[in-house]
Amino acid sequence: MLGDEELVPSAQAATLEILHSTVMKDPDAQTFEARLRVLASASADDGTSMAAAARVAQVLLDAWQEAQQAE
Repeated sequence: MLGDEELVPSAQAATLEILHSTVMKDPDAQTFEARLRVLASASADDGTSMAAAARVAQVLLDAWQEAQQAE
């Protein structure tokens, strides 16, 4: 998923956590984007799991922004 097989389980867990904490709570668009921005700002200094979450969040944020521009 991220090009690093060691991160795949972390990335999968991060994806589920991101979806649970954002989409499943039915936030408005601004809240959803803000949560993704916070998660995407994490780095490797924050730990392997957070780095994986940041990468996943960035992919989701990019897709979200593209969808918003298409509307």
